[in-house]
This record gives sequence, structure tokens and C-alpha cells, in this order.
Amino acid sequence: MKMNKQEFLSILNGELEKHKAWFNLLFYAVTLIVNTLGAFGIINGMSQKEVSDTYPTLITPRPSTFSIWFVIYVMVFISLIYMVVKHRDVRTQKLIDDISVPFWIANIANILWIITFSFELIGLSTVLIFIFVIALAVINRRLSTPIEVGEKINAAAFGIYNGWLIIATVVNVAAFLVQIKWDRFGVAESTWTLITLIAAFVITLLIQLRLRNAVLTLPLAWAYFGIWQEHQPSGKFLGQYPSVALTAIIIACLFVVVAILVFFMNGRCVLPKKMESVER
Repeated sequence: MKMNKQEFLSILNGELEKHKAWFNLLFYAVTLIVNTLGAFGIINGMSQKEVSDTYPTLITPRPSTFSIWFVIYVMVFISLIYMVVKHRDVRTQKLIDDISVPFWIANIANILWIITFSFELIGLSTVLIFIFVIALAVINRRLSTPIEVGEKINAAAFGIYNGWLIIATVVNVAAFLVQIKWDRFGVAESTWTLITLIAAFVITLLIQLRLRNAVLTLPLAWAYFGIWQEHQPSGKFLGQYPSVALTAIIIACLFVVVAILVFFMNGRCVLPKKMESVER
């Protein structure tokens, strides 16, 4: 049977998106390997935690808080597997095409961030993490309203990923300022920490106005809870900064409230049900 031009182009596009989906998965696997090497201190003899401890800040969450990375990586992995399996679906093909380039950029930035941070090039790592978080924001802007379970996992995975990178960026900037011995314009460290916590909350709200991803603020709530834990009497800072602890737990609760409000504003969905109402 002779194939018409439209059928040929459809098959060709399907094969192209299939290869993109597989490449995304393999690239992600490489990224995970580099992250694992960094976490075990194999790259430069220091893990990310050890480098972070070298430049302590009052907004660094409790170490256990970083276990969220496992959740993020598993969810993104499932999302990528879904795209491989469903690559023949028209909606999935569009998704693969929309997110592939920013996903590649995010992975490159992630790998380079691990390397530069491990070598204590904190200034350069700050630039890279900004690129990283922007690439994830672009992915979130390009996600469509989820219909199937797999699509809902996509929306949740990249929303949580993006949200966590927002607070990771703030902590990275703070570590860089510690490294260069910035004097905070003479402002007390605790006061500057309060300003940072509030500013991060406001910036996240502005980002949320654009992305409208209901889960975006949940990892920030988790991070702020981790900050609150570190400022308890049993935490790293032994309760020396009660104002920081109070601010962190209040904003953590506000982040949860924002997530609930956005969920209902989206019609009980992770993303808005009518994407045409949100500027693409």
C-alpha cells in the first residue's frame, strides 16, 4: 500500500520523538551517575554536603531535608520512562519535542554544577544553578494540562524539581557570599537571613504566578521546615536565632497554603485545566 506524505511525516516524527525520548533517558542516567560521584566525594575528595558545610549559612536546611533529591530523581525517571513508552501518542510526542532542549540544558547545567561545586568554584556554580533553575522553569511553562496518570507524574515531577531548585539556588548564592566574606552592608547575619527568607518567598510567588504548578511550593515548604529544624535547641544553631526559626516555620505553612490554593484555582489539578487562559 502506497503511503501518502502525511502518513510518512507522521511516522518520521514518531521515530524522531522516540529517539529524543531515549536520549533524554540516557542523558538523565549520565547526570545521575555524576551526581552520585559528587555525593560520595569522588570528583574532588569532598561531597556536596562537605563543601556546603565549609561555607555555613543560617538558611541551610537540616541534612535530612536533602533526601527529597531521591524523590525528585525517581519521579523524573518515571516521567522519562513514560515518554519512552508512550512516544507514539500525539500528546506525548508534543511533550517530548517541547521539553527536550531545555531538559538537555538542565542536565548539562546539573553536571557542571556538581563539578564546579565539588571544586569549590562557588561563584561559577551559582551561575550554573541559575541556568539550571531557568531551564526547569521553561519545561514547566511548556507542560500541558495532565490527563493520564503518566502526564500527572510529569507535572508533579518537574514542578517539585523546579521548586526545590529555587531554594537550592538561594542557598548556593548564600554560600557564595560566605566564601567571598561579604559583610552584608553591616547588617546582622540573622537580620539578613530574615530578609532572604522573605525575599525567597516573594520571588517564588512571582514565579508561581507564571507557572501555576500546584506542587511547586511544596519542596520549598519542606526546605523551610528543614531550616526551622536547624534552628531548634536540638539543631545545628541550638536555638540561638528564634526569629529565624519562627519566620521559617510561618513561611513553610504559607507555602503549603499557596499549594492548596493553586490546586483549587487550577480546577483541582496540578496545572491549569484551561492552558489557553495562561500565556504560553
